[in-house]
Amino acid sequence: MKSTIVMLAAALAAQAAPAQPVVEIKAVRLDQRKEDTASTLVLTREELAAHGDRTVADALRRLPGITISDSAGIRMRGLGKGYTQILLNGQPAPNGFALDSLAPEVIERVEVMRTASAVLGTQGIAGTINIVLRKSVNRDTREMQLGMDGLHGAWSPRLSAQSTGKAEGWSHNVSAVLSRSSTPADRTITDSAPGMLRTIRSHEDNAGESLNLSPRLNWTTAAGDSFALQTIATVNRRDIRYHAQEEVQLGQSGDFAGVRSRFRMRGYFLRSELTWQRTLAGGAQWELKLGGNQAPRGTDFDFAGLPLAAPGPTLRHVDGDIREHGFNYGGKYSHPLGNGHALVAGWDGSAIQRMQTRIEHEYHHTGALNFLRDDRYDGRIERLAAFAQDEWKRDADAWSAGLRWETMRTEAHDRHTAPVQQRSTVVSPVLEWMRTLPGDSQLRLGASRSYKAPNMLDLIPRRFTADNNNSPTNPDTQGNPSLRPELAWGLDAGIDYYFGKDSLLSASIYARRIDNVILSTLYRDGERWISMPANQGSARVHGFTLEWRMPLAASLSMRANLTFNSSRLDSVPGPDNRLAAQTPLSGVAALSYKRSALTLDAEFSYEAGGPSRESATFTSSAPYQRKLDLRATWKLSPRQEFRLALSDVLHPDRASTDRYEGLAWRQTIIGTRGGTSLRLNFKQNFN
Repeated sequence: MKSTIVMLAAALAAQAAPAQPVVEIKAVRLDQRKEDTASTLVLTREELAAHGDRTVADALRRLPGITISDSAGIRMRGLGKGYTQILLNGQPAPNGFALDSLAPEVIERVEVMRTASAVLGTQGIAGTINIVLRKSVNRDTREMQLGMDGLHGAWSPRLSAQSTGKAEGWSHNVSAVLSRSSTPADRTITDSAPGMLRTIRSHEDNAGESLNLSPRLNWTTAAGDSFALQTIATVNRRDIRYHAQEEVQLGQSGDFAGVRSRFRMRGYFLRSELTWQRTLAGGAQWELKLGGNQAPRGTDFDFAGLPLAAPGPTLRHVDGDIREHGFNYGGKYSHPLGNGHALVAGWDGSAIQRMQTRIEHEYHHTGALNFLRDDRYDGRIERLAAFAQDEWKRDADAWSAGLRWETMRTEAHDRHTAPVQQRSTVVSPVLEWMRTLPGDSQLRLGASRSYKAPNMLDLIPRRFTADNNNSPTNPDTQGNPSLRPELAWGLDAGIDYYFGKDSLLSASIYARRIDNVILSTLYRDGERWISMPANQGSARVHGFTLEWRMPLAASLSMRANLTFNSSRLDSVPGPDNRLAAQTPLSGVAALSYKRSALTLDAEFSYEAGGPSRESATFTSSAPYQRKLDLRATWKLSPRQEFRLALSDVLHPDRASTDRYEGLAWRQTIIGTRGGTSLRLNFKQNFN
């Protein structure tokens, strides 16, 4: 790894051109937010670079209404488990895609749409996040960044390099990010029931290495046609070592008093897309896209569990691999119709093939084979959509009316169960209205229909067993081939009030009615507890967001946001019958001081936790999270910048709880030790 970093740095330095005057081109802030009829937040490339975030997930935490969870991924309006649509260049992100794998350097901008979109898709009940990979080239640049993160004595180095070039008829940009992450974690698990109390102390070392490349080539023909070839490639490895020891305070020991395991993963992700644009008479334009992706990965898992009274350990070895590939296509025709009207119509589709193998061996401590389990499945998802949208402006009012038809067919074959086939079709109208108020402020109102399709893996009735201590709070999991999509009607309204230079006061509200809500059902099969998803009635969701940004003095500015979310499940008795363990309250408050070459930032974020109930007998409680980040940036010269940051300065310990209250109660509390991380970053521009 060290030699690779040195080689990349040397290659970039060798391309450095003689010193030239630096011409800085700044984009106008908030343009897209002001001009879009729909409610849209935009995180620009300049804003991503200003904070020196390691991943795009870190940057998104600052936006109002967005939180990041280790278990539920990205959440808009507090909703996880797939309620947020994630797009890459306007196309659905592949299965298993993680925002943590995407470096900010490869991103042009991030568009956060609080309402559905007939053009970009309506498969996002909470909203849509569209990640646009870097494409604009204003001038020739060569840039390098070196970074280092430290947490609990473990260090994570990072090197990024970028190169852009422009000539008559063509331009290019290339970004490369090489990183190694090391994240240790200490946890304490307290398991209790009538007549039983056990404490398990565990330590995990999670180490990963990745190389991320994002080249883009743009060219224009003599006839005026423009082409763009965008590729993103990621190669990664991960090694997770885990050990745990049980202490019995009351009752009997669990399945294994001592546990050691090791999980290893290696894989890559490759996605390329070719775009063609042609401008016609009268300002009309055609755009066609064709792309493909591959995402194979292989895993192996070794487990050793030592029962309290056994002479030797039980050993398990699991080999697994996932092979996913697919293609996407689409076309769009836009035409200004006059009298303020602009029509957009088109289609898009995709086909994804996913093959997964999992072979597990379990051995007795004598070496005898206890069992062999061989699980394989093939799955395919085909999607086709057609859309039309008309936008028009009249005086201070702007309207957008769209209709999207989308059909999805899912097919999965498992060697142990009957084939699963499911087809769903959703017609989604979208209506948006915006009125421009004095001072470039805006009032917006929108109504739309959206949906959430079940995951392929949730449709296959195959069981995944818990490695240790199966219980109501640690059950096996199994898919359900009868799952249907969740359907929602939604209303959104908001106002953005600009009362001075760089000053904004914004307020927005939303409401959703969701049918066919997918919840986890818990039942017992012999001696094993099983959790299985099922459609269970309806839910009502609503909330509001406040956002404030303004300068306090010539060198001091502030920003703050606050989001309140609430939901109720009709089929689950209260209290705390919230949907998808919804985050009820989140907010960020930040101060920034800038004087000469020095910039100081302080940012405090808060996420409320508390109990949530998915059934009459099962309650989970998420931790309350308080996080304070401090950052100092020195502009050493027009081409050099150094940044020092402390993240999670308060470093509180966090605890989550799962509690079952059936004929006999069971409770599991997982506590995680907090820690402050140190981040160092140096940036060099060679132009």
